[in-house]
Amino acid sequence: MKKITIKLAILAMALFANFSANAQVEFNHSAGAGIYASANSGGGYALMYSPRLNLVELSDEMSVSVGSHLAFGLEFSSNSRSGSSGSFILDVPLVAELNFGHACSSNSSVGLGGFVGAGYGFNKMSYSDPLGFSGDRSVTGVVINGGFRTNLIRESSVTVRLSYMLTTDGNGDVFGLGLTYNIGDF
Repeated sequence: MKKITIKLAILAMALFANFSANAQVEFNHSAGAGIYASANSGGGYALMYSPRLNLVELSDEMSVSVGSHLAFGLEFSSNSRSGSSGSFILDVPLVAELNFGHACSSNSSVGLGGFVGAGYGFNKMSYSDPLGFSGDRSVTGVVINGGFRTNLIRESSVTVRLSYMLTTDGNGDVFGLGLTYNIGDF
């Protein structure tokens, strides 16, 4: 086990040394809204904020980043006929992503791009409905996500993101779909 760890560390250092000539740390972010759902915890809408730190620029049209796609949602409704209902969502993933094409870096000059990534995250969902059903669950798990970015819609840079969290308790994975506006000059 120790030999494998040492070999992986040497490989990582070699890759880092190879890419360090192209390294250019950049901060990018986007904001928008999303929807989250789980079979065992209901779901709901959330506001999203996605900060990203580009660590390595592999080319003008490809970069490696670390970041998050934070989401927070609170919904409540009440009326005299059907009672009250509500939901709460908090999603905090930490992901490493490979970005390509549009908005992968400040040097990108194409109108369409995307990203794929994986990491680890925390998710809390609570809900209640007028029929008396309710749920409250906090989970952690492996997150995989991907999406595309484009400036083809009214010349504004937007991102569509799809995520999937494989929960550690194996009881009701979490799906997410988000639409964000890229903040910055892309």
